[in-house]
Amino acid sequence: MIGTRPSQLAVKQTKIVVNKLKSNYPDINYEIKKISTKGDRRLDKSLSSLQKKGFFIKEIEVALLNGEIDIAVHSAKDLPTKLPDEVEVACIADRANPLDTFVGLKDKNIKLKELDKGARLGTGSLRRRSQILNFRSDLNIIPVRGNVQTRVANLKKGEKDLDGLILAAAGLERLELSEEINEYISPEICIPAARQGAIALEIRSDNKIIKNILKKIENDKIADTVWAEHGFLSYLEAGCHAPLGAYAQIKDENPEKLIIKGTIGKIDGSKVYRDKIVTDRNKPKEKGKLLAKNMLANGAEQIMVELKEELK
Repeated sequence: MIGTRPSQLAVKQTKIVVNKLKSNYPDINYEIKKISTKGDRRLDKSLSSLQKKGFFIKEIEVALLNGEIDIAVHSAKDLPTKLPDEVEVACIADRANPLDTFVGLKDKNIKLKELDKGARLGTGSLRRRSQILNFRSDLNIIPVRGNVQTRVANLKKGEKDLDGLILAAAGLERLELSEEINEYISPEICIPAARQGAIALEIRSDNKIIKNILKKIENDKIADTVWAEHGFLSYLEAGCHAPLGAYAQIKDENPEKLIIKGTIGKIDGSKVYRDKIVTDRNKPKEKGKLLAKNMLANGAEQIMVELKEELK
């Protein structure tokens, strides 16, 4: 039994997992159980406050611990950096494009840098707010909630009088909404959220059989990049809701090297630190932590102190 949130995107991601499992283990019967989370229901709360409290995974995790499901499917970026001892992430099953995108209201040829002064962009992410305002302080960032389809539909309906949205490429591509994209935003402008676009599979820690099954569908390159980003985030102890970003790559021309980029910024975008390391792939989580440690030592520590106070 495989548990997931009930949204169209979550179910689509779960079907990706099921198809991979069927390819390797065709004789096993797979069932999907849709589980509504508090994060899905509390549309009156800001995205950052819900992510901070793990409201997008709690009910699914409870079902896992109670034995109602065997595998929990999560968008990896929604996971807290620390999980209960009884559970673990056993597999990074897939990753779509990790970048952010700009979705414009009218002209699909217009880019982020070409928007009029004072243009209104919708996002619920403090990370995107911080970096977009650092890139263009003359824009207005408007908080929005709802699933991907709802946000795009509300944009077209004129809700909140928005000129565009900042959305993850992964969700748009998986929902076959790529035609809505004006621009894939360069990491030089906006480093993605750590683990963005990745699908994480959580299991009970004592379930060795399921763990061995899931390892068959994991791609080591994808897993190494995700765990490097996770390491960066976990070292900073601020959670997935904070204005932090991490983007790791393993390029085909140099497959033994791991490139990790990180960002730590003020919510208002007035100050954003960026740095990167190029290293080997051994212990990727530790390499992500090393980048975070270097950034704190090189001036970002004061921003982290302020952020933790603001986000209490």
